[in-house]
Amino acid sequence: MIHDFQFLTALGLLAWLLGCASTASHSNAPIDQLHLIVTSVALDLDGKPGPDGVGVRVYASRSGSNEAVPIKTGTLELMMYDGAHVRDKLAALQPRHTWTYPADKLKSYIQQTSIGTSYRFAALWGDDKPSGDRVTLIGRYTGPDAKQVFSAPSSIPVSK
Repeated sequence: MIHDFQFLTALGLLAWLLGCASTASHSNAPIDQLHLIVTSVALDLDGKPGPDGVGVRVYASRSGSNEAVPIKTGTLELMMYDGAHVRDKLAALQPRHTWTYPADKLKSYIQQTSIGTSYRFAALWGDDKPSGDRVTLIGRYTGPDAKQVFSAPSSIPVSK
């Protein structure tokens, strides 16, 4: 499970980032920021030996808004890559696994938090098991205008 200190630090940083915006809602503005908070290690959710997924919380926000907003249109994707990578290197790599969530399918993952709407996932990789001892996750939101917004990458260890 994620360590309380890491979670609170990440949550505090996210709240600070979102809180730096004005208090205007700008409800018609497009989503232009995506934030991931992931568990600190891969999780064993099926009770069989070895990890089989990761816990992910996603927040979307708009410039000029002071809270995370719901994703009402477009598509959210979570992409997992083998190894630890920085954002610039990911474009040249093929994801090991991609989870795709059209906006109309996100309702079952929604959770309201003190900083707004979030989406909580137990992202199981099935047969696409990582080949190494680390994975990198990144979120991508594609709006109805086809504009893409990426989160910062998050790398976590995977014990075998």
